[in-house]
Amino acid sequence: MKLKILRTDAELNIIEQYMDQVSAVAHVATCESYDADEIARQAADADLILTCYTEIPAKVINAAPRLKGIVKYGVGTNNIDLEAATRNKVMVANCPDYGSDTVADHAFALLISLARRIPELDRAMRQEAWLWPREWFGLDLAGKTLGLIGLGRIGRCMARRARGFGMELIAVDPYVDPGEAGDLGVAFTSLDELLERADFISIHCVLTPETRGLVGREQLKRMKDTAFLIDVSRGAIVDEAALIRALKEGWIAGAGFDVFEHEPLAPDYPLLGMDNVILTPHVAWYTREAFERVEKDTLNGVLDILAGRTPKFLKNVEVLEE
Repeated sequence: MKLKILRTDAELNIIEQYMDQVSAVAHVATCESYDADEIARQAADADLILTCYTEIPAKVINAAPRLKGIVKYGVGTNNIDLEAATRNKVMVANCPDYGSDTVADHAFALLISLARRIPELDRAMRQEAWLWPREWFGLDLAGKTLGLIGLGRIGRCMARRARGFGMELIAVDPYVDPGEAGDLGVAFTSLDELLERADFISIHCVLTPETRGLVGREQLKRMKDTAFLIDVSRGAIVDEAALIRALKEGWIAGAGFDVFEHEPLAPDYPLLGMDNVILTPHVAWYTREAFERVEKDTLNGVLDILAGRTPKFLKNVEVLEE
């Protein structure tokens, strides 16, 4: 019997360019639905699930007795029930290395655009053809403090960029030894102190039960009213209702977001009409080069698992324990 891969997120056509290689070892079925019951039905005879954003809960994993692995097209595995996968001896692989610099580039582009109010200037130029300097035009970055919530791969790439612009760096990350980041010139501090000191705050932690809603009303109130918040990690790390209120009432100066708790956005999403907000459609990870890297890393994860090999980026290493 030929192996079966169930591919989710139909609109993404994950690793379509390598489909000849994949089809040589397995039949690929693409699920058009995001409904867990329908995914579970189609996964019943699947050997591998290939996914990006779709939720893969325990009911899907439990319904697939042949399942050998789940490959995440990207970094974050918060959409996959890792505990259920490990219980069922299902390997979960992701692609953590393909886009750290790419995402940091985007985060820093948001930071610069907020500091220099590029979108507002562009809109004004298109309407008026020219503007003379005004008080609201922008801020220097040199000497400003960047607070990093999370200092993993992407957070460190962000720190290097900010350091090159003469910014002071502070960070909070309970899972990083300060000694490991000594070359970055980052001072570790508490979350409260970071919120109070930083002129720009950039979120680079993963979404877990611990970090969900990490930045809420209390945290936004602690920020300077001249500070900006940037998130290219996961939307649910920020309490969206509190953020909307903070921006409307001037608790903070502005925000740049590439991720949102619920995607895609509805046309009446409150932040769409705010001049002090820059929004991009979850594309911080995407450049031509990064796309090629994530496609290749995903392909390798799929082929390794189906061949009975341990994938390079195995997320739940516990499955290897006897």
